[in-house]
Amino acid sequence: MEQLKQAIMEKGVISGVDVLKVDSFLNHQIDPQLMNEIGLAFAERFADCGVTKVMTIETSGIAPAIFTGLHLGVPLLFAKKTKSITLDR
Repeated sequence: MEQLKQAIMEKGVISGVDVLKVDSFLNHQIDPQLMNEIGLAFAERFADCGVTKVMTIETSGIAPAIFTGLHLGVPLLFAKKTKSITLDR
């Protein structure tokens, strides 16, 4: 994904040895055009795999997963770190 690579090179900030901060387009501020392109790329990659749902983590994965689900025409689920107080189960 050339667009993602370009965003990382231009806007990513290395923090420490093992952390790449992408706050300017994924975490604290979301670039919807980029997330759409990422979602489209995932959808194209998995189009013939019989996907019925997209599942992601609670935080950084939600934005690209929404667009992936949109392009695949399937719902999105996300794993939470803690149980929600509004869930019965």
